[in-house]
Amino acid sequence: MKVEELMNRHYQSFSENDKYIAACILQNKADCIHLSIEEFGDKYHVSKSSLSRFSQKLKLPGYSELRSMLRMDQGKNKVNTSSFVDVAIHNYHAMIEDMRKKDMTSLFQKFDQAQRILIFASGYAQAKVASEWKRIFLPTHKIIYDIHGYDMAQSFARMAQPADLVLLISLDGESEDVLKIAEYLRLNQIPSVSITKMKMNSLSLLCNENLYIHSLKVPEEYGVNYEITTPYFILIEMLFIEYQKYMRYEHIPTK
Repeated sequence: MKVEELMNRHYQSFSENDKYIAACILQNKADCIHLSIEEFGDKYHVSKSSLSRFSQKLKLPGYSELRSMLRMDQGKNKVNTSSFVDVAIHNYHAMIEDMRKKDMTSLFQKFDQAQRILIFASGYAQAKVASEWKRIFLPTHKIIYDIHGYDMAQSFARMAQPADLVLLISLDGESEDVLKIAEYLRLNQIPSVSITKMKMNSLSLLCNENLYIHSLKVPEEYGVNYEITTPYFILIEMLFIEYQKYMRYEHIPTK
């Protein structure tokens, strides 16, 4: 769904200030994509909190997700005029830039405080991602379990405790089994993180934290029905780098 469609769907609930923000974003998409929330707010005289609330009125977790949707809309418009390789590279760069600008403090605090990290993957490709997460984050000395398969969903949910942090990896964020896990976690106040492609989805609304990949499907003329998995691994590596930075600054002694 394009950002314009999303705004039209919720337009009746907009205040006058929301309508002004919507106009600013639609008329200045390049600024919305490339400027931080503070920079965009300063330029168009809108507070950071107003931009965050506006994004939530669109049923998005936050402003960074709105900005990513705009960037993806632009990327889709370029598919017809660019080679698939160029579009893929553009998506990778866009995702890295989004990760660089995203405030990870809340997520890293949960990761730091958790006794265990539990990862559930909804499919085979996601299971490879979960395994790679466990491998890359090995130097953090965290206890990390990765489990996949729908037949394990119920057992996985029961093993989770409030002292854990649970990661749920699902491409579309609409898998019934994964949603049941997320509902159980929310009911039992167990911290959770969704990892899905950048789209409105039920899973992200159920989790405390949300991470997104810029998903890209291989064109039909390539002869395979395949969705590129590279963005997952970019996400993991960027998270690890940012987490190491967070840990260094977090544990600097204060005078």
